Amino acid sequence: MRERSKQWQRKIRSNKWWVIGAIATPALIGMVWWLWLLSDRRLQPDGDRLSHNESATLAHPHRETLISGMGVIVMVAGGVFLLLNFRRANRNTKTADLSGADLSGADLINANLSGADLSGADLSGADLINANLSGAELCGADLINANLSGADLSGANLSGADLINANLSGANLSGANLRYANLSGVNLRYANLSSANLKYANLSDADLNCTLLSDANLSDANLSGALLFFVNSREVQNLEPLQLQAQHKPFLCNVALPSYSHQPKVNPNRDCDRIPQLLSVRYNISLEEAQGIVNEARQHRWD
Repeated sequence: MRERSKQWQRKIRSNKWWVIGAIATPALIGMVWWLWLLSDRRLQPDGDRLSHNESATLAHPHRETLISGMGVIVMVAGGVFLLLNFRRANRNTKTADLSGADLSGADLINANLSGADLSGADLSGADLINANLSGAELCGADLINANLSGADLSGANLSGADLINANLSGANLSGANLRYANLSGVNLRYANLSSANLKYANLSDADLNCTLLSDANLSDANLSGALLFFVNSREVQNLEPLQLQAQHKPFLCNVALPSYSHQPKVNPNRDCDRIPQLLSVRYNISLEEAQGIVNEARQHRWD
């Protein structure tokens, strides 16, 4: 599987080199024409020493203009050729059809999959660190245990996608569609979920430590057992008190809650005494270090 993904990446790189060749060729031809004309003018002999052929050449000054015009035509044609090939290469990349592809365990670090169709693809366990998946179609994709740390998923369609235990720490999910997505146990630490659609999403046991949630739609999202630590959720849409008072309640510590979530009143620091133990286990750090993180976070006052 890793070999197939590498071959696919090499194909993309070869297309890029083809485009670079298309750029360099007409530019080089134009430069040669220009240098030839320049040297020809500088090396012109004195009028008294002109031969018969040279005199004939000077008798037709329009020839030099014609040659100069040809150089311009070559450069313009090269520019047009470049533009057309760049647009075609760009279009082919954005419309890459990988729907249903088996990319499980693939090495796709820093891969450019912007706008690609990966609907229903198997990306379980794939390494997508810092990958560009902006605007990608990932509806129903299998991303279980995938590493998407630092990936760009802005505007991506992840509706119904399975992201159980995936690593999305520091990922950009702004404006992403995560409707009905399974984000159980996912790591969303420092992730950007602003304006994301999380309606009916399963966020049970998810790590939402320092996650950006401004304008995110959490209507009917399952937050049972989720870690809500040092999070400003005042601008979150449709976060109802029932979601914070479920039988398996989310853990709250230093959370800025929207005003409507205080009815019935919810204590935004109700679990601060339990958070150090959770952080110690999740981040494999000492209990003392985890306690220091909590103490520092609690000193912050939301405006």
